[in-house]
Amino acid sequence: MGYRVMTNNQKGLDFERKCYKKLKEIGFSDLQLTRNTDNGADIVGAYNGQIYAFQCKDHGKRQGNGCVQEAVAARRLYRANRCVVISSSGFTPSAIALAKANNCILLTASDFWELHDFPPVNYSALFYEETIVNDFDYGLQEEYEKIRKNLHRTPKWDELDKHLQYRIRKKYRNYSRFLAEIGDTPYSKKPPAKEIKEEYRRIRSIINRIPTLSDVEKHSSFSRNLFKEYPFTKLQKECGDRPNIERNVTKEQLVDAYFALQEELGHSPTIKEIDGQGMYRSSYYRRRWGSIDGFLDSIGKSRTEAGLNRVYSEKEIIVIYSLIKILLSVIKESTSYKINHTVLEQLQFEGKSLISPSTISKKFGGWDNFLQYIQSNGIDLSLEKTIKHIQEQETFFYRNSILL
Repeated sequence: MGYRVMTNNQKGLDFERKCYKKLKEIGFSDLQLTRNTDNGADIVGAYNGQIYAFQCKDHGKRQGNGCVQEAVAARRLYRANRCVVISSSGFTPSAIALAKANNCILLTASDFWELHDFPPVNYSALFYEETIVNDFDYGLQEEYEKIRKNLHRTPKWDELDKHLQYRIRKKYRNYSRFLAEIGDTPYSKKPPAKEIKEEYRRIRSIINRIPTLSDVEKHSSFSRNLFKEYPFTKLQKECGDRPNIERNVTKEQLVDAYFALQEELGHSPTIKEIDGQGMYRSSYYRRRWGSIDGFLDSIGKSRTEAGLNRVYSEKEIIVIYSLIKILLSVIKESTSYKINHTVLEQLQFEGKSLISPSTISKKFGGWDNFLQYIQSNGIDLSLEKTIKHIQEQETFFYRNSILL
């Protein structure tokens, strides 16, 4: 049997998967292998509020400028804050120079496998091994990154220590220029509405549902306040989404929305239809009226008229149970016929369950609790006496009819 030799393409994909697994161990979220599209990044993921684009190279020779150019281009394409190249064979001096000039992190695979956090501590050491242009101060950025990690966001200028402020001013003249160089959004600078919308849509595509402010905080380098001040519900509407929670919705608006949906559907909407197709979810009605029943009462509708399941009181449930037990005990010729879940589920009225076992359980805190209530209050005993009396009366009438 011959050995199967892996192609270069298969080796590359295997290396990417190993890098993906390691990034997951470190704690990266929303990781995506971009094998089908690539465009300069093999893996894209988020960590500590930053988006990273990774280029993974498993070759025998040291990597040159090409891999850095791809990573830098991918950073823009995937709207990442940082770009990284991981190489199993190291980098040429020209690749290191280009990476330093473009704020690209270079890592050898052997160092990468040992990481427990990101970005790596002292990753700039590689840049000092070669005589290169002094375009970017990575030591300065590493100090900044430590502060950013503790805050989980872009630091305000006053949150930097005095020495770091001095070095930033000396090297970059001001904080905004420094942040622009490293790809961070200034904490105090509000991006234009277009960028905020694009960021919202990007987060939605990542999590595959309507984002909340917590999702924004987790997946965006923009501060939570930027989205909150938009305001957030307005942003969601403008991006074609229905807000999770909208403030200051009046009762009149909710009533109008209900009847608009009723007209659209051609029948009274169910709770599911309100939640799925209505302008406002059913939770809005519960908050305003205390319950769906309170809302329906305010517009003069019963639950039955609204096409909703009947809500029974404890007394009504006991009456229904009693009538069912009497009926089935007579049919089964037993004074103590047992009613269980299966019996109730099989009883139909107009194509629906007469009464669901879960309805009883919810009202009494469980089926066993209900049976205990029936027994402890003597209801079962009374029913048995009633059934026995009915059977005796039946026998009495039968005998008298024969005599007549």
